[in-house]
Amino acid sequence: MRKKTIVKHNSEEELRKIIKTTGDGRYRLRVQTVLLAMEGKTAKEIREQLMISHYSVFNWLKRYNERGLQGLKEISKGGRKEGNPKWDKAIFEDMFKEIEKMEEYWSAPKIQKWIEQRFGVKIPVRTIRYRLKKGGYSYKTSRPYPYKGDERAQVEFKKKG
Repeated sequence: MRKKTIVKHNSEEELRKIIKTTGDGRYRLRVQTVLLAMEGKTAKEIREQLMISHYSVFNWLKRYNERGLQGLKEISKGGRKEGNPKWDKAIFEDMFKEIEKMEEYWSAPKIQKWIEQRFGVKIPVRTIRYRLKKGGYSYKTSRPYPYKGDERAQVEFKKKG
């Protein structure tokens, strides 16, 4: 793999100083990528040393060539732009009060529907399960049905119980 040409916006010494002083690990990794390229390492060598993807190496070097260090700072973290949603604590407080009143076991999807009807928000089932566990509750989950099982053995088992 051939070496990528780097526009020297900064000296190698300046880049080393940034690597030592920055608290942002992602930014440090990007600057290390540029420094290694300036030192003559190939993209393959950079990938293997820093354990990053081929895409990241070329993307970061391209951004540095076009906009210098500012281009490396402006890279977003990806994922959702609004971040992880913060749910109102009152929703879960009401959920726990409702659970205390229940005479039956509810599954997390059933609780999700109850929250959606009552509060007008759809909270992921995974979040509901997390909150239940954190609150000291368990939840009902589906169990596999032995559809190929011996029906006589199942009937006998039910009679014993």
